[in-house]
Amino acid sequence: MNCCRYLFKFIPAGLVLAVASSFTSAFEIDGSKWFGAATEIYVDMEGISGTGILWNAAFISAMNEWMSETDFTFNLIEEHRDPCQNDGLNGVNFVADFCGAEFGNNTLAVTILHHQSTLLGEPDIIEADIIINQAEDFDVFDGNLVQFGPTFEKIEFRRTILHELGHVIGLDHEADASAIMAPNIGDLDRLQADDIAGVNALYSGLDNCQIQQLRFGTISAALDNADCTVAELTVGGTDNSFIDLYRFELSATTELEFTMSSPTLESVLLLATDQLDFLDVDTTIDADCNSTLSATLQAGSYLLLANTYDEQIGPDCQLSGAYQLNAVYLSDSPGLLGSSGSLLGGMSAAQFQGGITADNGLSYGNKFKPEDSLDISTSITVDPSHVGEAGFLVAAAIIDGVVLLLNEQGNFVDSWVAPDPIIRAVSKTLQATETFAILTDLVPASFGIDTIVVDFVVGYGLDNAPGEVYFHQSPLNLIVAP
Repeated sequence: MNCCRYLFKFIPAGLVLAVASSFTSAFEIDGSKWFGAATEIYVDMEGISGTGILWNAAFISAMNEWMSETDFTFNLIEEHRDPCQNDGLNGVNFVADFCGAEFGNNTLAVTILHHQSTLLGEPDIIEADIIINQAEDFDVFDGNLVQFGPTFEKIEFRRTILHELGHVIGLDHEADASAIMAPNIGDLDRLQADDIAGVNALYSGLDNCQIQQLRFGTISAALDNADCTVAELTVGGTDNSFIDLYRFELSATTELEFTMSSPTLESVLLLATDQLDFLDVDTTIDADCNSTLSATLQAGSYLLLANTYDEQIGPDCQLSGAYQLNAVYLSDSPGLLGSSGSLLGGMSAAQFQGGITADNGLSYGNKFKPEDSLDISTSITVDPSHVGEAGFLVAAAIIDGVVLLLNEQGNFVDSWVAPDPIIRAVSKTLQATETFAILTDLVPASFGIDTIVVDFVVGYGLDNAPGEVYFHQSPLNLIVAP
């Protein structure tokens, strides 16, 4: 975690007149990119080339090539915006000078990038303007540049724009590979494999790291050499701190509290959308090594990131080691219980929801007091192909690794001593929606329970395949604590 860099900067990048050599190497990126791999661009250039192609049409053709060959999206707005104006909008036009200064020697065009800091990785691009040197003799044509002696007769406009749009997307100059991003214009008139690979790599950071499904309750894990780094996640920069990623889904507005605790690991928690738009971070440095983050989020998909710093802050908290992650929630409706799984690897479109309430359904959460009266229930949307079939429902409670199965008498029994590996809680003809009350009016204190952590899992099966059970992969968690 390279924390707390607040900056706003612009970087000019352009194309010059020369014949480029061809080598083999790799694309060049520094990690700066647009959030969401997309941006709007304003294009309304007047005039037509000597070959009869509108400048606007040639620009749009170059833009479409980037979109067809890479994961990046340009949203075209056919309106003029001054590229020399710092207005948060991406403009392009022919200009007599470099926004009040002289163009460099043989400079064909310049792209000005404006950046803004983000919580992790290199700063995001927030504006990119293309300034084209109107003093140059442009035309639009395919193939090799026509050259007489030491100078070109015409400068090809479309490949110039193709190059500048690469800078807009986030690519640097590439001098050691066959690429449209070579620092000097040449005979290449289309995107090359190196250009395409560069963009796709720049915007594929989430693919570089394993993303785990967040289990509400308690997770034991570690940050070490086996983990992804921030530099890998953000594709660029020098932050090599370790990071774990957890995805979770919310079906309604939910209050959340996350705690990352460790006696030895300097803990940092971050919250982001599932597209890595950062929402919040806790970087508090206390006497201990822990981190706590609270938030209220709308329905949607999110990422919780367990991180540390890229350099040691104090003597007692290290940059690798074990940690415990606790996730607590409170919502006004039951929550989603993750994707569907099965015992034997079968496919199912079943969906699962569940919740625990102590106020007759006014709110649902996973942390309660021993004296609370709890109702624990789930809802199963049965796979349409299974509706109307003879089948059964099952329920399990997992406590400290011990699996207890609910029988038809309403008692939980140890799966290790059960005569049948699959114990039915209910036998029935399956309906489209099955509402399953696991426990009602449960008061932990009445059983002498002061502190406990339980994960509940429900599922269903078919009589014609009694060894297969379809269930949810994110348990319904219960924490009881004073």
